[in-house]
Amino acid sequence: MQAYAWAAQDHGARILQHTPALGIAMAGGRAVGVRTADGVIGCDQLVIAAGPQSDRLARDAGLDLPLAPARAEMIVTEALPLMPLGGVDGNGLYGRQTLRGNLAYGGGWHEWLDAVPADNPLPRPSTPTIRPLARRLAELFPKAAHARVIRSWAGIVENTPDGRPVLDRPADPGNVTVATMSSVGFGLSPATGRALRDIVVEGRCTFADLGKLSLARFRDLDPDWRRRQGWFTPAAAPAREEMPA
Repeated sequence: MQAYAWAAQDHGARILQHTPALGIAMAGGRAVGVRTADGVIGCDQLVIAAGPQSDRLARDAGLDLPLAPARAEMIVTEALPLMPLGGVDGNGLYGRQTLRGNLAYGGGWHEWLDAVPADNPLPRPSTPTIRPLARRLAELFPKAAHARVIRSWAGIVENTPDGRPVLDRPADPGNVTVATMSSVGFGLSPATGRALRDIVVEGRCTFADLGKLSLARFRDLDPDWRRRQGWFTPAAAPAREEMPA
């Protein structure tokens, strides 16, 4: 992430850290700026790429972006002998072994959330999520079940109803591009950046057909889609995954 930020600055980008986007300023049916605590930052074109807060900002522009934010966590074990394969996915987990031998894995049970406010503090790891994650990892690698978890971190990811990204500039308001990656943004970020550049500058992606990633595919979405998919918020969720003794 830091390397991308440096590269953007090398090409003239100005990065404002600790400056939450509180909303979108509209005038004449178009986006004219982003509202922050320090005032409005004007714009001719606007890209909404705010992860789990993208739906909130999209509503300011009159766009309905269906998202379900979820708390996700990662754990890192103590170093182990290197395996023949660096990355092994399974048992609902994803991750890899580092060159030092640590197993770094995430996945498993997610804590589904309601809307994420602009001033939401950084989430901290929680025992109810880490314990099932560690158990799944021990099931995936039985010979590593003895390994101690030495680090963990948490974050909030956004998920679309079909799990696919949204890359689209709707005709109305016309100067707002929506970009949400449904929690798979790191791997797709190089191509996504190029596609967004094309959409903003050229009006369309010049190297791929993004029709299946448009907002229009959710036009007839059931309003109760989250519950139908079992993506409950903590208050409405059934019993959590059984914890180990």
